[in-house]
Amino acid sequence: MPYTIRHFHAFQQFGAEILSWNMRTFVLFCALVEVFVRSQTQDVKAAQYFTETPPFDYYQRKTLADCPTRFYADLDRYNVAFAFGGERAFRGEFQHMVAIGWTTEEGIKYLCGGTLITPSYVLTAAHCAINGEGNEPDTVRLGDTDLNSAADDDLAQQIKIRNFKKHPQYRPSRKYFDIALIELEHPAENSEAVCEACLWLEKETPSEILSAIGFGALGFGENLSPTLQKVKLATINHTECIPRIPTSTRALPNGLLKEQFCAGSETMDTCEGDSGGPIQTEKLDVIGLQIPLIVGVVSFGTPCTEGSTGVYTRVASYRKWIESETNQTFGYVDCLRNSKCYDRKKLSTGISFTPSHPAFRISLRWFGSNHSQYRCGATLIDYRFAITSASCISEKSSLPGFIESALSAETIRVDDVYIHPNYSDGAKPENDIALVKLAMYLIGKEELLPACLWRESEIKEEFGNMYYSAYASQYQLDVRTREDLDFQLTIKREITNNGRCVDPLQQRQNLLCSSGNIPLIPSVCKLDYGGPISNSAYYRFLPYLYGVVTNLSSGCGDHLVGTRVYPHIDWIESIVLDHTNDRLVFST
Repeated sequence: MPYTIRHFHAFQQFGAEILSWNMRTFVLFCALVEVFVRSQTQDVKAAQYFTETPPFDYYQRKTLADCPTRFYADLDRYNVAFAFGGERAFRGEFQHMVAIGWTTEEGIKYLCGGTLITPSYVLTAAHCAINGEGNEPDTVRLGDTDLNSAADDDLAQQIKIRNFKKHPQYRPSRKYFDIALIELEHPAENSEAVCEACLWLEKETPSEILSAIGFGALGFGENLSPTLQKVKLATINHTECIPRIPTSTRALPNGLLKEQFCAGSETMDTCEGDSGGPIQTEKLDVIGLQIPLIVGVVSFGTPCTEGSTGVYTRVASYRKWIESETNQTFGYVDCLRNSKCYDRKKLSTGISFTPSHPAFRISLRWFGSNHSQYRCGATLIDYRFAITSASCISEKSSLPGFIESALSAETIRVDDVYIHPNYSDGAKPENDIALVKLAMYLIGKEELLPACLWRESEIKEEFGNMYYSAYASQYQLDVRTREDLDFQLTIKREITNNGRCVDPLQQRQNLLCSSGNIPLIPSVCKLDYGGPISNSAYYRFLPYLYGVVTNLSSGCGDHLVGTRVYPHIDWIESIVLDHTNDRLVFST
């Protein structure tokens, strides 16, 4: 049974008598209830992000798995997962990506990709010089991640091609020297969706996994994708690659050259239509900005199915030719100095002082208490539900009366609190979660949105980092008040071992662990018990909730522990989606 603080629940035992009253008596009863509730919540401010009216389809919702499309419909603003075996890429994620098009009677057909390497030049493949009908491309499109939709057209740029410069040694009958430069009629303008990339200048390819992007087909024999796709590929050395590629052909009389390299995956590959596009790595500059470095140009490969292999033109081998044609140097320092990009992702040393965007972390507050808003956190996961730790609730002498969002000063009354049925103080930390039901419904403005529940048993390393919610306090300079000023932090941790704990006991308890070493002054940073462990601390990354911060962690600097959300999704949905009592609303 859930704990409840709904003030008029005491009246529900008289439901039978209520139904037998005449309408006039019933209306009077409702008015008294409303006056009583208002008197108990007179300090609750007017809502800006919540409403008393549920969404039109609120009672038809059957699963919380629709969170990405329900709350993050503008997918070009958020990094939501869908090249063969790849995922959907979104605006701002690959600012240098270019679609190369041919104008026809039916409209523009985009058949190749490219990379913006200066405001006036696009790097691509030489075999993209003509299409199947022998015509040259005449236009490029930048900053667009869905060629069939107007969703992100506000930042897209369409620019005519002035000149297509193939490498002088390229021959259409061969697969060598497959590299070219497109000169644009006028320079592209930098924006949050458009910016040039730098070049990888080392003789060897990077050792880490590379990213390839394009609008190519999603599988062998399929149509080209209207949406930008990304795949993760590992490089393959020449010795292993040669048996995969038919090198004893007229197109490859000398086999693979050092100016080419191979890459592939068991489940992903570039495909038809990705030609000319980039395969890249990302590195950090000294201030933490993530810089894309183009390692290769998509050239050719085996049919894009499971285990297929792609061959790429090695960009570093053609640095001098590129610099000669563009009249620009491409050293790393030169590129960083010339680049004026907007909204490049910045990775910190581990602590971010910026609250997550969109905001999904809220504070639990108690009537009559002036404690800090960071003493007990929670995460919005639905229109009117938030998840927190059960220990936050049980440690207090009473149940929380309302929630507060750091985004604004508004407060919303709490209707019910549901403690996990298998939780008990001091035992079973894997069940240390609770649900908080609000008296109003979230409107769903982009500044304040729920986090989506992570619905997989593992948190894979390729998804990047986990962010633990935390806070810090400092005394106000006015020594007469000595008021605590708390502000939100997030502690970044790399995902290792799929988030599993090193301690065998904690592994069995299905907790979420991470380790690190941030040299902090003792006690300046505290974990936000009940707050979120998520994948997101930056705008435009769709937030997934991995877990809930528990009181098993002693501080922010070392070993952090949370309660995984995944094992409890069935219980969470059984509460959130149960609207049995929602329709019985006492109102005048």
